[in-house]
Amino acid sequence: MLTDRNWLDAKPTQTLVAALDAAGIAFRFVGGAVRDGLLGRPVADIDIATPALPEAVMRAVDAAGLKAIPTGI
Repeated sequence: MLTDRNWLDAKPTQTLVAALDAAGIAFRFVGGAVRDGLLGRPVADIDIATPALPEAVMRAVDAAGLKAIPTGI
C-alpha cells in the first residue's frame, strides 16, 4: 500500500496520466517512485513503462504541453 500518495496525486503526474489516457496509451509507474512511495520516502521523479512506441508517447505528452525526454531511444 502506498503510504505517500503526494507524488501520485500531484498535478504534473495527473497531467501525464490524463495525456496518456487521452491517447489510449497503457502504462505503469515503475522504479524509484513506486519503491519510495511504498516506503513513505519523498518521490523526486517518476518513471513509466508502456508497450507504446516512443514516438506515440512523445506525441501524447507534447499534445498535453509536457516535455518528453527521449532517454534510451
